[in-house]
Amino acid sequence: MNMATIEIRTMRRIIWAYVGMGLVGGITFVFSRSEAVLIDGIFNFISAVSMLAGIKIAGLVSRKPTITQPFGFAMYETLYTLFKGVMIFGVIMLAAISNIIKIVIYISAGQFDSINGTAILYYSVVMVCLCSTVYLYLVVQSKKTGNKSIMLATEKTAVLQNAVISGAIGGVFLLSGFLEGTVFDFIMPVTDSIVVLILCVLLIGDPVKIIKNAFGELTIRDTHQEIRVKLSQTTTLLLPKGYELGRISISRLGRTYYFVFMITALKQNLPIDEMDTIQAKIKEVVKVDAPYSFTDIIFSGEKERVSEAFSMEDRSR
Repeated sequence: MNMATIEIRTMRRIIWAYVGMGLVGGITFVFSRSEAVLIDGIFNFISAVSMLAGIKIAGLVSRKPTITQPFGFAMYETLYTLFKGVMIFGVIMLAAISNIIKIVIYISAGQFDSINGTAILYYSVVMVCLCSTVYLYLVVQSKKTGNKSIMLATEKTAVLQNAVISGAIGGVFLLSGFLEGTVFDFIMPVTDSIVVLILCVLLIGDPVKIIKNAFGELTIRDTHQEIRVKLSQTTTLLLPKGYELGRISISRLGRTYYFVFMITALKQNLPIDEMDTIQAKIKEVVKVDAPYSFTDIIFSGEKERVSEAFSMEDRSR
């Protein structure tokens, strides 16, 4: 079973878990009036909707290039990631602004909405159990891909974070009960807003990172030094006498890598069969670290041309 099949089958199953968690959040909000629970529920609904796009993209990425898409469909994965990051960032900012206004109104006018802490505690327990179950399932499915699936790895992180946040929501409201009758009693009416703002601070880093990485991919930035070093060492060992590795250029869109190997030929009249063999070996090595990839090997008879081509590229950056 290939990676795309595992991803699609896994996402089709866990999408219902996200829908269920979103419904639990919405129902709990009705009884508790807690915006901390509401924002958690909205995140789960966003994850469910995003999963539909993820299922489609997982199938597209595994397809062969076409005449109209000669470099495959990897850009859709990056655009999907960018769109998801922007959506999450927007939800966080709206939640932050809304609750800052609530705190200001409470400080200036003393107005606040009462919160049902008991419903929140039940919600916290249910969500931690659901998230933990989904996380363990994702761990098992990710291992089937050799832990090489970026999509499943992202979902693992998201679900684990969701479990921690849900547990934190319940923990904060449980601990807030001990504040009654103390010098901190005055913050009880806005405990929910304070929790939302804390969640916003904790969550804002993820969408910012997602957006930053997506823009980096769309602008074709070559920042993949770790894999370049590894491939340079491996390629140098497999090149026959008379050939020298110049430089490896690496770009990435989603899970798909684009490699250009510049190889200097130190001899004239290169045998076609020998060049074909070199190309086949390099592509085989590349597939070990980048199952989804496009690889071009360029042979040059002059070393200066290799260095000049990349020095011009570096200056353009």
